Amino acid sequence: MHSQVSFIQFHADHGQLLPKPLIPVRGLLLLALMLAPAAWQARAQAPNTPPSSPKDTLTLSDGERLIGKMVKVQAGALTFHSDILGDVTVPLAKVKTLHAGQFAVIEKDQHVTPKTARQQVPVGTIAVESDTVHVSPPNAEERDFPAKNVNTLVDAASFNKELDDNRSFFHGWTGPVTLGASLTESTNTTQTYTGSVALVRAVPTSDWLPPASKTLLNLSGTYGLARDALIAADGVIIQPASVTKTDILHGGAEYDKYVSLKFFALVDASADHNFGSGLQLQQAYGGGLGWSAINNPKSSLDLKGAMQFEQQQFYNGASGRFGTPTDNLASAALTESFKRNLAHNIKFNEYVTLTPTFNIAQAYSAVANANLIFPAYKRINFTLSSTDNYLGDPPAGYQRNTFQLTAGISYVVK
Repeated sequence: MHSQVSFIQFHADHGQLLPKPLIPVRGLLLLALMLAPAAWQARAQAPNTPPSSPKDTLTLSDGERLIGKMVKVQAGALTFHSDILGDVTVPLAKVKTLHAGQFAVIEKDQHVTPKTARQQVPVGTIAVESDTVHVSPPNAEERDFPAKNVNTLVDAASFNKELDDNRSFFHGWTGPVTLGASLTESTNTTQTYTGSVALVRAVPTSDWLPPASKTLLNLSGTYGLARDALIAADGVIIQPASVTKTDILHGGAEYDKYVSLKFFALVDASADHNFGSGLQLQQAYGGGLGWSAINNPKSSLDLKGAMQFEQQQFYNGASGRFGTPTDNLASAALTESFKRNLAHNIKFNEYVTLTPTFNIAQAYSAVANANLIFPAYKRINFTLSSTDNYLGDPPAGYQRNTFQLTAGISYVVK
């Protein structure tokens, strides 16, 4: 007589538990040993990564041949990701031959909208030969375009996503988030912290479609504290004790709605705090019109004008020449905003806003900002920024001008 270890399973039948057939453990072990070699062999033969997509080939006019993946054509310049060289950008006119996957072809000066894009724009495999771009749609005849007339090639997935995807308000923001700090510990101690956020959400996100709207969000702050200790020798005070505070805050938001390729209507709001100029709070709300004078992959220039209501509140009940703690103002905001992409992926941004006031002329203000963004590693950049705030009628004893020069590390949101 010998014992046998078994699994016993039960199932419910009319409220009773009945035993199911017994399965010996030794049988299970034997079956597992028989199947293990086959399973191991199948696992070894299975690929660890999904099969890669076919490689695109690019031959330049000088005979150089690159293998990799075509990225896009924008404003007549082709970007190709080479397996060896990385991203390479060349004029489309210098391409001798090109064979790539599914792309949409958009011509120069072609007016495309989300409603008409699928009817007007062919999508298919791409071949470039003899200064001609051939596109072969899956279910239509091949079409030919002179290379000099092609403005944009966008991959089919991005083309369809731009037309189909209804993005939420939180999608599509891009711009730098910058932080900086300075600390000194000695007889005198100082600490300074700076931060800024400059985000833009453009709809649509692709430049081959006409602009529909743009949302801008700007936040910045500088806080500093410097303590000078009392220094005395032989009863003579060499340095009196003192504390110096820096406290500057800015917040602004703007929404632009395009009525044509160049012109847009806007609404905006802003709030400012500047301890150095005696300004407790300056808030403004307005609306107006704007003009995109320049808008291309390298540069952009916007000119804007808005009428607004503005209020200035000062510290300690003090104000400018009029002696009231709060000024309610009718004002205008005149803004020039310029962006430029420089060599080596360096970016230059600047803006100037002049705010003349009508009911109290001396209460005008202005702000100017310029910054350079240097790429460091992937989305990490080094940022050098300067800002000048000017207040026309500060309280007695306060300076009108506040200048800041800051350097920090920024992360680009995409």
